[in-house]
Amino acid sequence: MSHDLESPYAEGVPDWDALYRARGDEVGATRPIFTGDVFTGVQLPGSTGKTKARSVVVLQHPCSMRTNGVDLAWQVLVAEVANRKELDEHGWVGGNFNLMPLPDVRPEVTSQSRHQAANFDNLYTVAPDALTSRVASLSPFGVNLLLQRWVHYSSRVVVPTHTFHEQTVAFYEEADLIEEWCDETSGDDLRAETQACLDWLRADRDGTTYQELLKNPQSHSMIRRTMRQAQKNGTRVEND
Repeated sequence: MSHDLESPYAEGVPDWDALYRARGDEVGATRPIFTGDVFTGVQLPGSTGKTKARSVVVLQHPCSMRTNGVDLAWQVLVAEVANRKELDEHGWVGGNFNLMPLPDVRPEVTSQSRHQAANFDNLYTVAPDALTSRVASLSPFGVNLLLQRWVHYSSRVVVPTHTFHEQTVAFYEEADLIEEWCDETSGDDLRAETQACLDWLRADRDGTTYQELLKNPQSHSMIRRTMRQAQKNGTRVEND
């Protein structure tokens, strides 16, 4: 079934940009930590026991890494990321099953670190306060490819990326909304603003919530428009 693995190639041409939502200076500090986020400078031991600064990618689902929607669990599952030359299409779909390639993850550099890959053989659980220097966030397609390769390596089952998308799209949109909310408020307390956005999303509205409606992509533009209007009007949960 390995031939069913997907890749960022289309008609033999790679589209590395399709893997990423943001890289380098594009990465927003207000965005909640999400599956596929890449961090640098994490002090971790290697196979010889030597501890050094390493790069990692978050593997956990956003729900499983948070107990209340805001605070991260005391440990988060990550995989080590290291330099790795970019792969051709066959290298994506027909091999390297223990890797999630991250080509052009550091487009601003010309050294070997421009192209990297996550290694599912090098797993760690890390404390949230170690995840401070985020250098990339994956796009929905990138997140789904990561999950596809991780699940395939763990089970030898190929799950289509569109199936992952059906399960992750609501959480990805929620992260987008929280980031926009926090950017707009520009408050000093990021946790408080994140909680305020979640309270707004979770507020009861005739037996449902905007958070529940996020499961339907057709509702996304309406919710985003309503949120922007609520912020413009200074509306919070208590008088929404």
